[in-house]
Amino acid sequence: MLEAIRKRSASILIKILFALLILSFVSWGIGDLIRGRASAQFVAEIGDVEITPEQLSNSYQREIMQMESLFKTRIDREQARAMGLLQATLSRLVSETLFDLDAKSLGVTASDGAVRTNIRSDNSFMDQTGKFSRMQFEQVLLSNGVSEQAFVGRMRGRMARNQIGSSIAIGATAPKPLVDAIYRHRQEKRIAETVFVADSTMNGIGEPGSDDLTKFHTDNPDQFTAPEYREISVLNLRAKDLEDEVSVADEEIADLYNQRQDEFDSPETRKLRQIVVAEEAKAKEIHKLITEGGDFAAVALEQAGLDEKTIDVGEITKTMLLAELADAVFALPNNSISPPVKSPLGWHILRVDDITPAHKQTVQQASATLGADIRHEKAIDALFDLANRIDDSLGGGATLEDSAQAHNLKLQHITAVDARGLNKLGKPVADLPPGGRFLKTAFETPETESSLMTEAGSDGYFILRVDTLTPSAIQPLDEVREKVVAAWKADRRAAKAKETAEALAERIRGGAKVAEIATEIGAEAKTTKPFTRANVDPDAGLSPQIVRDIFKAKSGDAVLGRRGQGYVVARLTEIEKANPGSDSEGVKAIEADLSRSIRNDIQAQYTGSLQNRFSVNINKRAIEQFF
Repeated sequence: MLEAIRKRSASILIKILFALLILSFVSWGIGDLIRGRASAQFVAEIGDVEITPEQLSNSYQREIMQMESLFKTRIDREQARAMGLLQATLSRLVSETLFDLDAKSLGVTASDGAVRTNIRSDNSFMDQTGKFSRMQFEQVLLSNGVSEQAFVGRMRGRMARNQIGSSIAIGATAPKPLVDAIYRHRQEKRIAETVFVADSTMNGIGEPGSDDLTKFHTDNPDQFTAPEYREISVLNLRAKDLEDEVSVADEEIADLYNQRQDEFDSPETRKLRQIVVAEEAKAKEIHKLITEGGDFAAVALEQAGLDEKTIDVGEITKTMLLAELADAVFALPNNSISPPVKSPLGWHILRVDDITPAHKQTVQQASATLGADIRHEKAIDALFDLANRIDDSLGGGATLEDSAQAHNLKLQHITAVDARGLNKLGKPVADLPPGGRFLKTAFETPETESSLMTEAGSDGYFILRVDTLTPSAIQPLDEVREKVVAAWKADRRAAKAKETAEALAERIRGGAKVAEIATEIGAEAKTTKPFTRANVDPDAGLSPQIVRDIFKAKSGDAVLGRRGQGYVVARLTEIEKANPGSDSEGVKAIEADLSRSIRNDIQAQYTGSLQNRFSVNINKRAIEQFF
């Protein structure tokens, strides 16, 4: 729906574009290679090769699509740029071009046969039988918006780059003494006894004097500093607020129903189980056992070694099955099994456990859904027109109050909001425009000025005015006296807990038992599970600093550290040395990790040498202009 708004928002976006164009561009680029260029014909120049805005845009869009697929959410270009994706895309294109130039200078290329083999072995292009499918290949390219010629060219370049990259660091492996030393360090385990000294158990904390409060308030300004608050007036334009004013005709519903008929068709589904074996004779034997009264699941386990989870296919439609099985399955009556059916995967005995007939919603049954969609789409159109009218009236000198009154809208007044969306009581301000842009806009807009018309989520706009600004400031002691008293007491309890923990640690070093000490202070003594430097049971209650101190300690020594609202005192009871000879898989994993790091370092140094051989110019102005 956001795309629908954008298609209709030309005038508003043009105004935003003009605002952006007058902003000075900032230093942007790759490392120390930034050299601004006036021409906008390329975004980067590497040697004699130019990367055009179109090339960067296409690569950038592909990166965004991959991120959307990974995170299962829509990401617009503004969000992607904020995440650093544009810079990462350009950096990758520059690096690839550097390797391409080096490959060309060395005469390294990939033959047609090698490219063809590489493509045909890619799992993305294989069918259900595990063989290369020309149709699958074309569908994948189509869905990614890539022509076959462009894909083959990219594949050829990638293979050439890989040849160089792999040859640079070939044979780079971590030496065994280093691997063993790293293994011993990482896999050494320790066990400790612990007792927790809670701040809340510290008694005898008196009331602070006036001088105490004044000093504490002065020494801890961050605890008593109010954030910047802004008083804001906002027109919040939402499509849903306009839906009640929109009418939908039966003809419109019928027309949309005809366009979207497939959405209201529910094909027949069948709950299916299957037994698959390699040989026809075995399949016939299994079929005979079942038809003679054998239980399907029991026979599958006894004769084919397939458990219930393996044989359960679940609810399927006809199009979800291999062509060789589809007709056989959908010809079976309910609660019946098929004779053995052959497919590329073997011989199948199929059982239909349940049938859900095909169903098609009538236009009357779908009218509520269709009507709501039409109403919302019309409300989007109305919202766009309304936003444009308000934008034009404000441009002509009208105030937000004038515009709200002229269009029968409510002007929302927010007396105080901070950058987190909280009021002065620390509670969320209600009914803020959705989408995450409101607070950013509110705190970027100067005092007494109004923002541009801005998108709010997928189906709304807002425009705001900052009426007053209250700067961040330390709150006077008289206003926060109770808070200062509570903080002073908490600080004193924490200090006393630390003193108590230090005394307990000293007693433990002198031979006192952790269990006896825990009983004295009404706490619980615990013994940790064996832990390494990087893998500690969360229930152990050990902070990273305590873990580091334990690994510096000698057996029997005691350490302490802050943890939550108190202190942990820990006594090291046992050290389990790591033996590389008893864990070949663990050693191999560390060797692979270290070797990979060495190869990456070598390749990074090589890339740096290429940057010295081939000049790299980044066209900042073109990037700002096009992106």
